[in-house]
Amino acid sequence: MSKKYDLSIIGGGPGGYVAAIKASQLGLKVALFEEFKLGGVCLNWGCIPTKSLLHSAEFMEEATHFGLDKKDLSKIALEKVVKMSRSASENLSKGVSGLMKKNKIDVYNQKAIPEINQNSFTINIENDFVESDKIILATGCKSRTIGDTSFSDVIWSSKEAMIPKFLPKKLSIIGSGAIGIEFASIYNALGSEVTVF
Repeated sequence: MSKKYDLSIIGGGPGGYVAAIKASQLGLKVALFEEFKLGGVCLNWGCIPTKSLLHSAEFMEEATHFGLDKKDLSKIALEKVVKMSRSASENLSKGVSGLMKKNKIDVYNQKAIPEINQNSFTINIENDFVESDKIILATGCKSRTIGDTSFSDVIWSSKEAMIPKFLPKKLSIIGSGAIGIEFASIYNALGSEVTVF
């Protein structure tokens, strides 16, 4: 059984959830589709959690000025540092969920595939579909690989760098933009030998 909406938004990042809130406040019946967690890349895998990691790394760097060994700190702290970073993101994502409920927006936590009909849209979701008069695509972006490589425990995107299973002895970062330099700073402070290309 399908539901009918005035507006459906695919993507739960800041472009999607802000548009959903505004549309709902203007009286539209709104659905928002997000395959992962609400909040988008910045909240879940970018700006917010990297600042938490950076703060922890800077604290560990400061500790070396008081005679503590960086390598010993890194071994003890990596799991806790990552957990604190993930916790910050999860709490903020829950806040976005609260905003969706407050504004009576139906959230579908699943992949959405839109189809254009004559005067409306159909959005396919798992074993069902939703109909909508209008649609906004706010799907953001994702990291790309080089050639035939794929992300793994040894080849990371910024997402894998956020949840490392181990602290690498050496780390090569391709890209000297804000994200690359931020991760270079984090991993250098945690004790990795970092090279930026």
